[in-house]
Amino acid sequence: MPIDPGEANRDRSHGRSFWNRLSPMGITPDLVLESILVSLVAGYFFYLLLAVKHLRPEAARLPRMTAIGGLLLVVAFIAQKIWRAMHGKPNATRQILDTGFDEEGLSNRLIVGRTLRLSLWFGGMLAAIWLVGYHVAIPLFVFFYLLVFGNTKWWLAATAGAGFFLLIYGLFDLVLRTIWPQPALLRWLS
Repeated sequence: MPIDPGEANRDRSHGRSFWNRLSPMGITPDLVLESILVSLVAGYFFYLLLAVKHLRPEAARLPRMTAIGGLLLVVAFIAQKIWRAMHGKPNATRQILDTGFDEEGLSNRLIVGRTLRLSLWFGGMLAAIWLVGYHVAIPLFVFFYLLVFGNTKWWLAATAGAGFFLLIYGLFDLVLRTIWPQPALLRWLS
């Protein structure tokens, strides 16, 4: 049975026509995907608040602080989106490190390369946490990440790394008295 070229074009344009119909209402694929993500994240933080309701206060402190902080960030994100929608378009020249805000106009090779590079960085961070622990791995990760991806000056990256060390030590060790798993390197050396 011969294929009608008009039918194939209609099938391909069906997805575009759906978004074209929503576009005059201001609904874009980015808005839909961001709404889904924000809903999932907010739902997780609400669940976290409800899940710790029956725990002892000491055990519920960290999850409760995390959930409240996360919900505040969700509210700030939504407020920022509303503010930008009411006060014009955001500046298109702004970027998040080297990636920008979208992948439009970029080659698939560049997108895959960036995704692979970031995946390897975060996988390396998890391996470093397992090997040498949070106190060493997180500050070093922040330092090198800002140095390599952020193209920041070394002293700014070092300041941020030191800030993360102080945050981990001050908040988690001194205030919350977190018990950390022993790093694999220390287990091997002892």
